[in-house]
Amino acid sequence: MDAVSIARCSDYSAAQVQRAVHDALTPLGGMSAFVSEGQRVFIKPNLLSKAEPERAVTTHPEVLRAVIREVRACSPASVSVGDSPGGRHSATSIRGVWDACGLTAVCAEEGADLVLLDDDVVRVPNPSGSALYAYFNLGRAVVDTDVLIDLPKFKTHGFMMFTGAVKNCFGCIPGLEKAQFHLKVPDRDDFGEMLVDLMLACAPKLAIMDAVVGMEGEGPAGGTPKHIGAVLASAGCVELDVVASAIAGFDPMEVYTNKAAVGRGLGPKTADEVDVHGTPWRELVPDTFERPTRDLSRGMPPWLGRFARRVITSKPCLERRNECTGCATCKVNCPVSAITMVDHRPSFDYDKCIRCYCCQELCPPQVIGLKTPWLVRTLVASGRGRRA
Repeated sequence: MDAVSIARCSDYSAAQVQRAVHDALTPLGGMSAFVSEGQRVFIKPNLLSKAEPERAVTTHPEVLRAVIREVRACSPASVSVGDSPGGRHSATSIRGVWDACGLTAVCAEEGADLVLLDDDVVRVPNPSGSALYAYFNLGRAVVDTDVLIDLPKFKTHGFMMFTGAVKNCFGCIPGLEKAQFHLKVPDRDDFGEMLVDLMLACAPKLAIMDAVVGMEGEGPAGGTPKHIGAVLASAGCVELDVVASAIAGFDPMEVYTNKAAVGRGLGPKTADEVDVHGTPWRELVPDTFERPTRDLSRGMPPWLGRFARRVITSKPCLERRNECTGCATCKVNCPVSAITMVDHRPSFDYDKCIRCYCCQELCPPQVIGLKTPWLVRTLVASGRGRRA
């Protein structure tokens, strides 16, 4: 089992972040334990959408800068950075995401190449041999690299409950193809299994999580920034996610990717089973942390679960009609065509909707929210805001 190292980091000043990243890596043997001279290194941050760093939607550029510098000290042959944000993108629109997230400037200053993953794709067999998805199409830069470094953001996730190092590998799949996986595997448990398959196919050698300011509530894009004050590092994506989700107040087995990984013997059930170096994880648990809406259909028979998801699971809705730009990003990215545009505003067909929340995640002005049934609000109210 891989150890997890935690270093405190109070803010995003360059000096603070550089020290925290270095301190988090030191108990693991430093960056030189993962990167050797002459190797090609690919760094994969979380670039969900075109969002400024202060919104806590994406990996902060100062964390990326610190990691690039640690890698550079190992004399690699090359350092490149990339991700395929959700939705349909052109080269121009992806560069707009890089600019907004602060990556363009950092990569230019640190001499790292920004790579368009959607431009060159390689078919990689699925390690588990699933008939549903026998292969993954991955950006060539991910496949051809010697060392893949995973840079997730500490966030809640409306579909998986929490998103970390395992879920961050989803951005190695190009553009709209990601939405199609929601159609192929609409069940949350199955989707967690798919993400574990993908993590094994991508095979990151190191994961470093930006948990300086994370996100609570209806993440991964529509939640609220939450100060956690740490950088976490591990050679094991699952171990990192188990510890991080425990800090957020989850039983790690409530997180679908953790549950899938543990079911295969790939990780621990609890954070207490992980060898944690540096700051004890319990010292980082905030007094309050808002969880995403729970999926009360979990554990039901499949036929009943499908019905329950229609009735008691939160529905996407247009919360702020006057702020909607009519861009139709939600419609374009819906994997089941459950959204039509009426008077330049989205209209939802809830009989078709599979509750994947791609529309809410990818809405540029973040005007799509989640409407929670009264019964669910009542049942989960006591669980929100409690200390872990």
